[in-house]
Amino acid sequence: MKRKSLIKIIVVIFICFIAVYFSKSFISKHFFNAMCGEEVIQKTSLNSRYKLKLHQVDCGATTGFSYNLTISKDNKNSKEIMNFEMLEDDPDIEANLSENKLNITYSQPTVISNTNSSYNDLDIRFVRKGKDFKVPSSFKGQRKNSDIDYVSLYDNELEIYQNEEIPAAQVGFAVNNKGEVKSGWNKDWLVVGTLNYEMPIFIDTAKHNSPIYVGQKRNSKWEKVQISTNNSQLQAINKKIDKISDDRFTPEDAKENPVKEKDFKEIIKTANEDQNHIKFWEDFLRGITLKPNTFL
Repeated sequence: MKRKSLIKIIVVIFICFIAVYFSKSFISKHFFNAMCGEEVIQKTSLNSRYKLKLHQVDCGATTGFSYNLTISKDNKNSKEIMNFEMLEDDPDIEANLSENKLNITYSQPTVISNTNSSYNDLDIRFVRKGKDFKVPSSFKGQRKNSDIDYVSLYDNELEIYQNEEIPAAQVGFAVNNKGEVKSGWNKDWLVVGTLNYEMPIFIDTAKHNSPIYVGQKRNSKWEKVQISTNNSQLQAINKKIDKISDDRFTPEDAKENPVKEKDFKEIIKTANEDQNHIKFWEDFLRGITLKPNTFL
């Protein structure tokens, strides 16, 4: 009797597992769709049969907008072919259909989540407007799920972008909104983050396992200042800063709640390697507002 009851229990558990497994995507999709609002913000007729729709998805004030591009044939069988977000500005999608080849061109600040390169008999190609950028594998290999990619202390904020955001992050430094190369920028530099949203954090793609630099402006030209030997060292610094950042949010806090001398020395010791510009970190920890021409 006990053996039969045990078998029944095992069978019930197995059935429940199968049901959950196959309904996982259905539940996830419909649950999150119910939590978000979606609006078609652009319609494009490619010809008499094929049509594109650009959808804007709003899941609340804290998440920002995401977008997806769908295609249909004869107003049937709609399929998502592109999912993306914008690092800044509004989406700018252009489409050109020639025979069975569809070219989708998107603006520089577009952060691509995924694309689908085929639909029915169409081959689909996605192109960033202007110059496109690739993230070196040597930099990607240093990234970890445990990374601290944003730290804020007093009046300074340092952010390192996710790998998929980096191609879109070149606007304003390496290129303009049209993807045209800007003067005063080295072609080998790749923006990977920002300091206070006005200074680029970047690597030198001509160097394997490049140091991390912050840009300083001199005579309308960006110059590099090394702040860490690589991303791994920057993470070690960020994690220590993150631990002491509580209740240190404003310039006034720098006077009322300065970084303890022990913590200050420990972080400077972590940063004090190779050709790193230590004054950068000293000013960061003391709450001195860092600007594009303050620490050369």
